[in-house]
Amino acid sequence: MKIPASQIAVTLYNLRDYCQTESDLDRTLAKVRAIGYEAVQVSAVPLEAAVIKRALDKNGLFCCATHEGLGALEQDTEAVLDKLDVLECDFSALGAPPVEYRASVEGLDKLCSIMNRAGEAFAKRGKVLGYHNHQFEFQRLPGRRETAFEYFYDHTDPHLVESELDVHWVTRGGGSPAAWIEKLGNRLHKVIHFKDFTILDGETPVYCEVGEGNLDWPGILAACRKVGVRFYSIEQDMPFKDRDIFDSIAISFANLRKLGVN
Repeated sequence: MKIPASQIAVTLYNLRDYCQTESDLDRTLAKVRAIGYEAVQVSAVPLEAAVIKRALDKNGLFCCATHEGLGALEQDTEAVLDKLDVLECDFSALGAPPVEYRASVEGLDKLCSIMNRAGEAFAKRGKVLGYHNHQFEFQRLPGRRETAFEYFYDHTDPHLVESELDVHWVTRGGGSPAAWIEKLGNRLHKVIHFKDFTILDGETPVYCEVGEGNLDWPGILAACRKVGVRFYSIEQDMPFKDRDIFDSIAISFANLRKLGVN
């Protein structure tokens, strides 16, 4: 399928409860396309790649990325790459590493080694491997000044492992999304995750629609344009209050359009 002109995508993890069967996926993708989306990231959809591709094609949607687990990337790399071929997609990211790889130098060294090897296999088949962060990477490593996030990118090959930065989690971890977008530069050109949060009851952070919360979207978008990010994929892990998640992704889409994103 032809790569769409629009830069706005949505991560199907948002809609995971509505993508568990082929018929549900088809109905969900029809709603996504009706909102105006032209691209999706395939995540948490427990169906065969051919089934997903058939539903994407039927609804005129492009797969800009997938999420995969570390076990699949390490042990079934070629199967992951075959899946990407079926989906006509050239980018996948590790959604999150298991706990034992997160908070120590020893664990991170193992993670970096796995990602470098998988990234090399991806490159040989014309694909790109990325890493999707949460907030836990922003804790400092024991006895060191650097964070796990900094260590990971310092110890993975910049030609083999890119970033699928999540601006929400960077902010929640105490970092600056705009600063990290610029620092990562060419390692962040495929897909970035956009989600927002607001504070309720004076203290509780909750997921909300892009543009409805506390993130500096003009600054984030300016940095994205500077480094040439291709797709802005909206990921709202949970609905805001009792709002329907389809209404939420429609609000995020409309707000990004108002901010000048095509």
